[in-house]
Amino acid sequence: MIRIKPFVALFLTTALILTASGCKKDNEPIAEPPIDTTSDNGKHLDISVSFWGIGRAFEKNDEVLQKIEHDFNITLQPVQVSWADYEEKFKVWAASDKFPDLFAHSIINDSPGIYSDWIKQKLIRPLPEDLSQYPNVFEIAQIADTRALRRDKKLYMLPRNAYPTNDLWMLERVVFVRKDWMEQLGYQDPSNFNEFSAMMKAFAKKDPDRNGLHDTVGLAAGSINYLSWVFSPAFPQFAASQWVQEGSQWIPYYASKEMKKIVVQFRKLYTDGGLDTDFFLTKEDDAAEKFTQGKAGALAYKATPDSLSSMVNMWNKYNPGKDFYDSVKILHLWPADDGNRYYYVAPTYWTESYFSAKLDDDKMDRILKLYDYLLSPEGKLLMQYGIEGKDYVNFDGNIVITRPRDEKTEKPVSIQKLYPSTEILRSLAAWGLERSYRLDDLNKLRYGEKNIQASLEEMRWLLNNARATPFIYSIISLSTPNKDKLSAAINPQEDLIKVALSKGDPVKMWQEIVARYNELGLQQAIKEVNEKLLHPD
Repeated sequence: MIRIKPFVALFLTTALILTASGCKKDNEPIAEPPIDTTSDNGKHLDISVSFWGIGRAFEKNDEVLQKIEHDFNITLQPVQVSWADYEEKFKVWAASDKFPDLFAHSIINDSPGIYSDWIKQKLIRPLPEDLSQYPNVFEIAQIADTRALRRDKKLYMLPRNAYPTNDLWMLERVVFVRKDWMEQLGYQDPSNFNEFSAMMKAFAKKDPDRNGLHDTVGLAAGSINYLSWVFSPAFPQFAASQWVQEGSQWIPYYASKEMKKIVVQFRKLYTDGGLDTDFFLTKEDDAAEKFTQGKAGALAYKATPDSLSSMVNMWNKYNPGKDFYDSVKILHLWPADDGNRYYYVAPTYWTESYFSAKLDDDKMDRILKLYDYLLSPEGKLLMQYGIEGKDYVNFDGNIVITRPRDEKTEKPVSIQKLYPSTEILRSLAAWGLERSYRLDDLNKLRYGEKNIQASLEEMRWLLNNARATPFIYSIISLSTPNKDKLSAAINPQEDLIKVALSKGDPVKMWQEIVARYNELGLQQAIKEVNEKLLHPD
């Protein structure tokens, strides 16, 4: 079992001490190496790859792509999909048994039944039982929530890790607040939901910006997922969309008796005027812009270095000469009924890599060697910094950037601009979101040192003052007939919004919704899940 918090503490220390410096060096012409028909890796192989946006990323004069293809004696053939069409395309490819050799998808959390169907239909190939030749792939396969994805003791995909541990998701759900507005109106950090709701109402009604206009809202939200975190003290598993144990059974959060607190609080926040009336229509960027424009007093969002960088840039656009951190802070929500504060966690992975069942052993081996390299320190350096000796030099772990600089900004030209393939290859085997927390010169240029420091400080506070939201790995991806059928037939978040916007008794309305879920197979799904937990395959 992985010990999470010591790992995260080590991660924080490492993130703070990683440094780099930069100097200017002119780019050199790129020569395209010939394709080897044989090499240490065997005969040359063509590998079709499908990944979001891959069609525009692979160019013949891309030296990183050339290096990858030369070193592994392969040609990567892009198969284009986008976030808008990938689900439909894969349905067609599955029906016609025409999967690419290697492809990304997002079915484990959202549609585990599809995963099971593809296995039964023999459309995807499992990983080899012996992964000792691929130590970095093996390491991912041993993570607890990866092991929970096995079917018949086999992994029929490789999770694309977002973070190395569950805890590092903690900044993906936070609440920002205008601390200057709090001071202006005489509010302190709320100690319970009613105080929070009252403060949000005051932000909307009491002219906190003192412009004499009724033009502000209380709480804006980037999505219903972000908004859910506001209610986490009432029911942490709801905010993380997890199953919860009640009595002797595990049940989905929406069937829990604790949901009555959620529907009551949600309705109150909305009817009291503390919640942006357009919350269910607002897009993520629009919500952040509303907050940075001074049109909202709080924002349910995330506090990763990239999101903070984006918000600060927006803020500077609308508030020239006014420091973001002088006016804004992360609001630490009040403790839950058990006296504990909680932070958000999720599975280490987000989306998965799949391998066509038509792959022979040679092609599967070559793909896994490629993945093992992309997951290695050497591969990560290539994707983040470019070609060693040309784009950077490495002095005992200290990276010195030597790639060309933009004439206008005097910052190093981005790796993605120099080598478009890195936009895909850096995320092909794993998302590697933990990279953004490193306090090195590259990230300082990309996100701003102050923003990285702010993220790390918030992470440290949460580690010292809160605990991870409880969840059980094995239920997330568990596939049973009624669980799969139910997940395709209901949308608890949409139903929750309907309750919040309606005028009837919210508790009674939610009970009626759960009764409808029961008619659709909820109780049978609960029974199946609990039986599988007692008697796993």
